[in-house]
Amino acid sequence: MDPVLLATWGLPGLFLAAFLSGSVVPLPSEAVLVALLGGGLAPLPLVTVATAGNLLGAATLFWIGTALSRGAGGALGRALQRRIQRDPQAFERAQARLRRFGAPLLLLTWVPIVGDLFVIAAGFVGVRLLPFVIFTGVGKAARFALVASATAAALGA
Repeated sequence: MDPVLLATWGLPGLFLAAFLSGSVVPLPSEAVLVALLGGGLAPLPLVTVATAGNLLGAATLFWIGTALSRGAGGALGRALQRRIQRDPQAFERAQARLRRFGAPLLLLTWVPIVGDLFVIAAGFVGVRLLPFVIFTGVGKAARFALVASATAAALGA
């Protein structure tokens, strides 16, 4: 998907971009956020919509991690298994860190590549849903708020 096209869709385009980038699709949702801020939309609704979309996208990975722990996951699960098999040590490290530090580690789920592994590993090791939503949501909201603040400062708003 083209971020410029998604920006022309406004808030629904931002939600879609954030949802996809929160799941397994590498998409620069921040570019859509910046474009919409540059178009004059208010930061708070943009950060809220981007956070909600990205959190729901991450929830799909969390669910897949849960399904993988039970030996399920369908075609998407098999695709993620292949991704994990490319670098099994990274997934094992993510699991070990989650077991050691717990759900607060999910504050880092916004970090590219590693964040997806943390989300899948959280589902795999059985992190409860409420801590997953809280810590993942706070981390993703902070990232989008930082992008919005930096963009507003650059635009002189």
